[in-house]
Amino acid sequence: MRRLSKKILLLLVVTVVFSNFNFTFAENEQSLPVESPSNWAVEDLMNAQIQKLGREEHFSKFKENMTREELAELGVILYEKLSDKEITPAPSDSFKDTQNTNVLKALALNLVKGERDLFNPNKNVTREEVAIVIYDILDKYEAKIELKNEGTLNYKDIKNISEPSLDKIKAIVLNGIMDGKSSNKLGLEDSCTREEALALFSRAYDFVMHKTDKDSKGFLWEISNGKNNIYVLGSVHVADSSIYPFSKDIIDNFNKADVLAVEANIFNDEEGIKYMAEKAVYTNGDALEKNISKETYELFVKKIKDEGLDPKQFEKMKPWYAALLIQGISMIKSSLDATLGIDYNLMNKAVLRNKDIAEIEGIKFQTDLFDNMSLELQESFLLSSLVESKEDNKNSDIQGEAVKYMLDTWKKGDMKEFEEFINEINQGNTQDEFNKKFLDERNKNMAEKIQYYLNNEDGKNYFVVIGSAHLIGDTGIIKILKEKGYNVRQIINKNIGASSNNSRFSIWKIK
Repeated sequence: MRRLSKKILLLLVVTVVFSNFNFTFAENEQSLPVESPSNWAVEDLMNAQIQKLGREEHFSKFKENMTREELAELGVILYEKLSDKEITPAPSDSFKDTQNTNVLKALALNLVKGERDLFNPNKNVTREEVAIVIYDILDKYEAKIELKNEGTLNYKDIKNISEPSLDKIKAIVLNGIMDGKSSNKLGLEDSCTREEALALFSRAYDFVMHKTDKDSKGFLWEISNGKNNIYVLGSVHVADSSIYPFSKDIIDNFNKADVLAVEANIFNDEEGIKYMAEKAVYTNGDALEKNISKETYELFVKKIKDEGLDPKQFEKMKPWYAALLIQGISMIKSSLDATLGIDYNLMNKAVLRNKDIAEIEGIKFQTDLFDNMSLELQESFLLSSLVESKEDNKNSDIQGEAVKYMLDTWKKGDMKEFEEFINEINQGNTQDEFNKKFLDERNKNMAEKIQYYLNNEDGKNYFVVIGSAHLIGDTGIIKILKEKGYNVRQIINKNIGASSNNSRFSIWKIK
């Protein structure tokens, strides 16, 4: 039975109320290699990279043609990811020219064939071959998916396609997985580039996740004044690939928006990042050790040494920044990453689509909140980052586990369970300074900003992303807006998932 200390509250709330500070210690960026792909492919490739739908080697030389061996590998990766099963390969002597395990797995699945005893692994594949492999994977998937197949393809280059293949191609095109290369050409006989293949596999994966209701529902709210609507999405600022893809509701409403509003635009504020770096350290001869208790400092030094780092490199850090350092280490060890966070992902998409990005607060504002904390609260924050639990004589990263639990509630769209979890760990919390400064006051300011966006006559649609903790409770944004007379409703798929009584919530006990 896990026991979750109340001390961890400060850390968990930071995870769901601040954006830029989690990014500061992110392990990797959602980025693509130096060899640039075509503009149309970038978003699909990022999605494929997030979902690990290819090997690292596939995410380079995007405009080179895909080979039969690579197609077999992508097919196996997609099938095993969707089915959560590992395929038993065909016999190793099936082909004379390859013993590639993924080729043999694809052969066992009947996704590929050879010519007698040769596979020709380096031969280029066509767009038609890629589309057919994707169709066959979807057709073999156990959770049978209804593929729309009624309609007409108005492409001039399909007349030579055989009937069985044409039916498969129609399904892939009519379900939005494959587009034409022009208005009258599918280009089925053209060689398929890596970027084209990865994009098709990425779309196929998202298609299945949406069709099988395995996409993430999130905490999406519609706010209306009777004339205009605005959409507000609660975020968890660090995440893993399991929260992707987002639901159609999130994607569609984001796509319709002209402006993405976030707490802090970390993509375009070098001055703010520099300001944070300056405020994070002592410059007057002061040091971390002089501003916290001996016991806390010793815990910090031990943690730093355990991670193979030199404590001397961090002696000028202020306590709040030292806490964020430890939090960043903890998140990385738990395979959580700020560049996989909800707001970061949507900011990336906004940049790619040339959407405006509006700031609700900004990095300077958030930095000052931390820097103006009392030393007592800063030390409490640092202590919260150093919390670990003992299970079976092993240290358990309880912080990472708790964040993953919150991500599970986000995936289901179960805001009630999320709120119960936050309330449970907040019971008996005496950090009034923290709650007032970091939640209550900011909630009022954010609610005012949302009202401004909603009542603005500029004709623009806004999509707002803020930390999920700001939405809940008696002082939360949802209740503030309700009391001001706005119509508010959560947009959620009817399958909200398990109730809190049957969920993992019951395994958490609060000291």
